[in-house]
Amino acid sequence: MGAFILRRLGQAVLTVGGVMLVTFVLFRVVAGDISANYLSPDAPPEARERFYRRHGLDRPLLVDTSKPITSPAFWDSQFTRHVIDSVTFRATSYATGQPVGRTIIERAPYSLALTMPAMALGWLIALALALLTARYRDTWVDRLGVVAATAGMCIPLLAYMIVGQWLVFRFAPAAAWGVHHAGNIYVPVAIAVVASLGGNVRLYRTIILEEISRDYVRTARAKGATMSRALMGHVLPNCALPIITQLVMAIPFLVMGSLLLESFFGIPGLGGQLVASISRRDVPIVTALTFLTALLYVAGLLATDILYAVSDPRVRLR
Repeated sequence: MGAFILRRLGQAVLTVGGVMLVTFVLFRVVAGDISANYLSPDAPPEARERFYRRHGLDRPLLVDTSKPITSPAFWDSQFTRHVIDSVTFRATSYATGQPVGRTIIERAPYSLALTMPAMALGWLIALALALLTARYRDTWVDRLGVVAATAGMCIPLLAYMIVGQWLVFRFAPAAAWGVHHAGNIYVPVAIAVVASLGGNVRLYRTIILEEISRDYVRTARAKGATMSRALMGHVLPNCALPIITQLVMAIPFLVMGSLLLESFFGIPGLGGQLVASISRRDVPIVTALTFLTALLYVAGLLATDILYAVSDPRVRLR
């Protein structure tokens, strides 16, 4: 187990390093002149040079080949600063001048307030509906559930948001935008739950039905166990692995929030901040949030592998 965790940690470091390299290339090499978003088109060259110096954009991209390799100045490059600022969250926003770390601390609670209830409620309701449809397989309950789940999967999230906000504007306009009303968070959470039900119910139902057809379930039923008892006592524990995988993979989105929902309903979370920062090319914010997402993502993958071994004794990590 220890060797496996160390190997996975090494892979995680390489993955995060690759993400940081790609982000650096996209925003420092391919993106062109970033100062054009923050200076007037008629700004003199001196103003652009001051902008470059203030944000360290006048340094070499990778290394300063004019300095000796043993000198610290050799490594003082834009990429080095990019890595250090991303890891430490010490960079400051081009647009507001606020430290990235403070921005994350201020906005993360709004994203968590949206995503944590949405994920918990969506998971519980979807699992309950999947168990219900599997319990009454090939009946009108099952067919109705499959049709409703398929219809829910076909409706895009944007349609749910438009209809939801229209209904709120009709009955409670103050709760349709921002976070100043007590009910501001309820509608986005409800939309996130409803939008996720279709896919989750279909996935959980498929997993449960696959387990129901196995020999140990037939043996339990032959010994007198009811279908409900077989589902809760035998089938559900053996369905834990794919369900755990889906839940752990959602960890990065708990912190980052929903990009569309936050922007659409005026919730000042990290998702909306990321969208706004990309549009105005606020590189420190984008790179820091990208690094945070990648870090949480690989941490979720590692946690998934460990939980596999803990929840299923048949799994052996070698």
